[in-house]
Amino acid sequence: MTESSIAGYITSMGIRRWSCCLAMLTALGACNSTDPILADRCFILVAEVTPAGPRLQIGDTVTMHATFYHNVAPACLPPDTTAAGLRWISGTPAIVAVDSGLGRLTAVRPGVTQIMVVPAGSGGVLGTTFASVLEPPSADSLISLIQNNTPDSATVVLEDAGGAIVRSVTLASARSICWNTALSDSVRYRASLYLPGQPSAMPIGAKWVVHSALSVSHTWRVAIDPQGSALPTLDLAGLSPDRGC
Repeated sequence: MTESSIAGYITSMGIRRWSCCLAMLTALGACNSTDPILADRCFILVAEVTPAGPRLQIGDTVTMHATFYHNVAPACLPPDTTAAGLRWISGTPAIVAVDSGLGRLTAVRPGVTQIMVVPAGSGGVLGTTFASVLEPPSADSLISLIQNNTPDSATVVLEDAGGAIVRSVTLASARSICWNTALSDSVRYRASLYLPGQPSAMPIGAKWVVHSALSVSHTWRVAIDPQGSALPTLDLAGLSPDRGC
C-alpha cells in the first residue's frame, strides 16, 4: 500500500482519530523520522478539539482546547504540544472569528464553518471540528427545541390557534430537532409514541402555549421524557433568553 493510497482512503472515509489508521501506518513503519512520511504528512488527526461542534448565538464566545491522543508516533506530533505551540484557524472568519493564539471563537453571523488547530510554525492540521452560529429569532419567530428522550420513536405535531398543523416530525430515540416557525396567537404541541409491538402510535398528551406565555418567551423546549414504568410525558418549558435554530 502506498502513501498516496493511505491518504485517499483516510480522506474518503473521513477518519478523525489516529487509531483508525494504526494498522496502515504500522505497515509503513508509522511516522518515524527516517520514513518517507514526514511529521506534517502523517495523514491523521492527532488531537481532540473541545468543545466539539459548538453552537453559538451571534456575539457568543468560547475558548477551544486541543488534547493530544495517546500513543501517537512522536514524528506525528508538533515540536511544542502546549497551547503556546498551537495556532487556531477559522475556515470562514466572517462566520466565526478566532483569536489564533488563544483559540477563542467569536460568533459573527449565522452559518457553519470549520475550526482547525495547527502547529505554530508550519505543518498539517492536528485536529478539527465545526462551529455553528444560530439564526437569531425575530420578533415574529417561534423557536421549538424538540427532544425525544425516550428509547422509542416519537412524533411531535405543532398546531396553530385554529388547529391547523404547522409542522410535524417523527424522531428516533434520543434525537432532537429545532423549528423556527411563524409566531401564532397561541400554539398547541401534541405527541405520540411508537411502542414495540403496537400497530400504531399511542398519544401521550397535548399542551397549549397561550398568548400570554408567548409574550414572555418565544423559545420553548418540547421534551418527551421517560417516566420509568409509566408512559412518557410531554413536557414544555419556556427558555430565556430567546435562542435561535
